[in-house]
Amino acid sequence: MKLTNLSLAIMVAVGVAACGGSGDDNSNKPADPPKNNNQGQTDNNKQPTPPAAEPHVVDPTGTQVVDDKDLTKQNTVGTLQYVRREDSQYDRVNNPTKPASASPLLGVTLNDQNPKLTNIVLARQDITRTDGTAVKAQFTGSDNPMPLAPNGDVIKDSVNGQDSLQAENFKNVDVLAGGYKVDTTNTDAKHVNSANNTDDKGKISREFEKNGFQYAEVDTNGKRKAAASIAAIATATAPNLSKSDADQVTAIIDPAKWTDAANANRTVTGKDKDGKDIYLYRGTTASPGGAVPAKTTVTRTFSEGKNERYGKGLVWWTPPETAFENEFTRTGKALTSAELTAAGAPAKPASLADSAAATNGLVRIGGGLSTLGQELNWNSEEKKWEDHHNTTTRIFGNYHLAYADLTGKNPGVKPVTLNSFKGAKSFIAEYETGKETKATQYSLGAVPMTLNHVQYGRVTTNLDIDEGLAGYPDGFIRSPYRNKNDNAAVDNYFYRGTDATTIEQMAALPSDQTVTYNGHALMYGIDNSFHGGGARNLPNAFAGATDGLGLGNFVEAQANFGTKRLIGKVYNEWLLDASKATTTRDNVVQFQGAITGNTVVGTADRTYIAGDDNATFKASFFGEKAEELGGSFNSVKDADKYGAAYGADDWGGVFGASKGAATSNTFQGDDGANNYGSL
Repeated sequence: MKLTNLSLAIMVAVGVAACGGSGDDNSNKPADPPKNNNQGQTDNNKQPTPPAAEPHVVDPTGTQVVDDKDLTKQNTVGTLQYVRREDSQYDRVNNPTKPASASPLLGVTLNDQNPKLTNIVLARQDITRTDGTAVKAQFTGSDNPMPLAPNGDVIKDSVNGQDSLQAENFKNVDVLAGGYKVDTTNTDAKHVNSANNTDDKGKISREFEKNGFQYAEVDTNGKRKAAASIAAIATATAPNLSKSDADQVTAIIDPAKWTDAANANRTVTGKDKDGKDIYLYRGTTASPGGAVPAKTTVTRTFSEGKNERYGKGLVWWTPPETAFENEFTRTGKALTSAELTAAGAPAKPASLADSAAATNGLVRIGGGLSTLGQELNWNSEEKKWEDHHNTTTRIFGNYHLAYADLTGKNPGVKPVTLNSFKGAKSFIAEYETGKETKATQYSLGAVPMTLNHVQYGRVTTNLDIDEGLAGYPDGFIRSPYRNKNDNAAVDNYFYRGTDATTIEQMAALPSDQTVTYNGHALMYGIDNSFHGGGARNLPNAFAGATDGLGLGNFVEAQANFGTKRLIGKVYNEWLLDASKATTTRDNVVQFQGAITGNTVVGTADRTYIAGDDNATFKASFFGEKAEELGGSFNSVKDADKYGAAYGADDWGGVFGASKGAATSNTFQGDDGANNYGSL
């Protein structure tokens, strides 16, 4: 598949909600776009215009009318942008020369039209409707406003049997993947209580996955052998390790070594001849001077009996690699038993079905192992980006999954909790045997969180008109899901939300403080390798080896409701020196914008590349007190044409974030017990 000439196109400037609706509570019809009568309007609300020092603004006229919306009077609920494949004809035929917004602001409320977010409007070919002419609109997902029946049965499309977004996303995204078991009662056809992640008190209710597998051996040709359970790896593979707790996923991975007999018996560490990772989980380490173990590695069982200081409730850097990507996510295909065996797939999961193939959405970097979890991987030899997560969806946040609550005080169809991340922090991964508080090594884990309003991510479809599914009573088209590696497909990146903060609610927010938002982003075209930390938040003296442990992509933003400004960054969190708890942020994107109403418009830039990308940044606030923030980045400019073809250096992404304090460790000095940071 070619990706050398990624073709990007821009949504028709629709003014349509990211799910559609005409005001009828059960309708999935797109509303008519609002008339713009404010093209020449001045700033009647005395909102500040962007300062002259920041010339690259999305509102060059200074009228605060963006994407045909008066931001002083209209709430926005999302954006939508897409990456078009080389064989897709969408907009090459319909709108080849028109300029359009790279990520148009969507301004129709979702609350009454599609509160369960079962579908999404991706395209619109004709915006005429008031004269009685049907609008040509393309949805993806179910035409039913409910994703599940009261008993948890999945409700499919009424005409073509297509899944809702939640049902489709079920097999692709699970924030707790790799750390907690998928309940066997949850299948593609039924999602009940055990599909949720927490109990009524907000504690993780799923059973943790203590057992795992590892790739620790190569065959005679230097190729990575099929994965084996941790317990099956002989002690001889790692002679310094005992077998104690060796059947469990632990907080530390060690690159395995092997001898290349065909090349002067050279010793190879961490990679087979194909460059695939060879690793094993560390057990207890015996003292060199005696039989009594000197160091004990934290296991899943041990952590669950402790607290976050020992990794409880965190999504570890070290779960099996299938937690980040697997044969299903790489191929976009549900493999058969024979194909799983041929691919060297692990015994767990036994099959890539019923959410067993779902990944957690994080990017894992460093540790001397391959980078995992990216939407695109950079091919350094051919100098191009290549698809890596070849799924139909990767959606996070509110109602990214749904389950039927059958036992609670308020039964009904509800969104799954723990649907995103608010950052990462270090935890004790190994300690001196018999002295739990005396850490000898640390690891890194992400902090899961719940978004109650914002949903963000990607859905991949074929938007070509002749590929659409027709026959619906409303006269609109439903686009079929496609795998991301389908060269005729379109990758639609979006954020949207319910309960957008109103203009009046925004005006009532305290103007004497800066609010911090933390969250997670789904990015494409981003280099996640360590870049030296940039403007680091910790002393240089604590920098360690460049193969430290890293997790991403996280978001932190500060909103000043007095000055009407928002600044932020997309970053990866690194543990550069595993002997200390101190973490370092490596910023990959910085962004800024002016707040008008509930909307932010501004620019974004990749921090690790010289020059200013001048990418478009747009965002919206959600909740009565602006509790959540959704946003998007797009290197394609508003003035670019629908029919233009763009190069491989384009990038973008979407995110969701929630109000709260930062999660990074703060340096507090050495406590005298080899503990550093805020643990």
